[in-house]
Amino acid sequence: MTHRFALVSLLALSLVSCASSDSLDNTPTPRSRYSGEIGESPVGVIPEEVFRDTQRNKDIPFSIHYPTRSGPHPLILFSHGFGGSYRTYVALTSYWASQGYVVIAPSHADSGRRRDVRRAEDIWESQTPADWRERVRDLTLFLDSLDELERRYTELQGKIDRTKVAVGGHSYGAFTAMLIGGTRTFPGATAYADPRVKAVLAMSPQGPSDVRGLTAESWNELRIPALFMTGGMDRGVTETETPEWRRQAYELSPAGDKWLIVLEGARHGSFTGRIEFIEVPRTEQQQLPSVADPNRDPERDPRLPDERPRITGTQPGRPGREGMPGLRERGIFAQVKAISLAFLDTYLRGDAEGRTALEAAGSRGGVELQKK
Repeated sequence: MTHRFALVSLLALSLVSCASSDSLDNTPTPRSRYSGEIGESPVGVIPEEVFRDTQRNKDIPFSIHYPTRSGPHPLILFSHGFGGSYRTYVALTSYWASQGYVVIAPSHADSGRRRDVRRAEDIWESQTPADWRERVRDLTLFLDSLDELERRYTELQGKIDRTKVAVGGHSYGAFTAMLIGGTRTFPGATAYADPRVKAVLAMSPQGPSDVRGLTAESWNELRIPALFMTGGMDRGVTETETPEWRRQAYELSPAGDKWLIVLEGARHGSFTGRIEFIEVPRTEQQQLPSVADPNRDPERDPRLPDERPRITGTQPGRPGREGMPGLRERGIFAQVKAISLAFLDTYLRGDAEGRTALEAAGSRGGVELQKK
């Protein structure tokens, strides 16, 4: 009996020793903040709310993602693309919140407007200086109303650092963000800049364009830090809206804390984090619904129907899945999240680690970096 007890005890000790050894050998490597993975802060959300602008007699739908940990935290105002809404970018806004940012995302008056646009070219013909002025005002309204927001939503009290504000946007939202940052429209050199904004994040920005009032001089007063992000396949609604055209927002901006990121293979919709299509083999394509279906929810796609990316490849779990464009899209979006976070950390938090990650972004696979 004594020998059996001793044998069992030795076996138990051996197992513990092996387990301890395995534990030491498999100690996880600390995760980088700039990996594109969700952050450590739990995220709270104020969804589907409406804020009343009494001066404009206008209701503005919005959502807020925020860290539940004690603050204050830097603030990001985010502007969606034409026809989209704050719902289109939840993967991005919730990610930033998990990394310690409060993100306010309103829905502008053009939300859902794709149903009303017959041709792609009609988008900008339907928009006037009054429309983009209203978009700018939608964002600055929330800056003006932070006291009211904290009174209405007590969970926000003490959460917002009002001295650290960035404005981000995608597509039409990038145009909105650039205007708030100091970009001017012509004729008349109309200014929309708000001095409370300390940094601009422009995803799929616009270059010079007569219909938008943008000339080569429009960016002369964009003097705050700005990150311009585009992709090798980031095409717009007309043939002139090419990735090369989008680069010009960076090229025409004055030097000083300006960054350009070009992501290989990124499309216009890659910045939303939403994978819209899994394309079946060509022989089965006749079974797919028409992309021009008028009953299709326009928010399912941040691009127009004829511009939608189609994802090809094998089914998940089968050989070759590492080459699937769907997986590449996820990889691209991880780069979008990681690099945008490095920029925000650099200029809103003054984080040296963020600057190091931002400066090293060009060493990431499929990423072109320029700075001036």
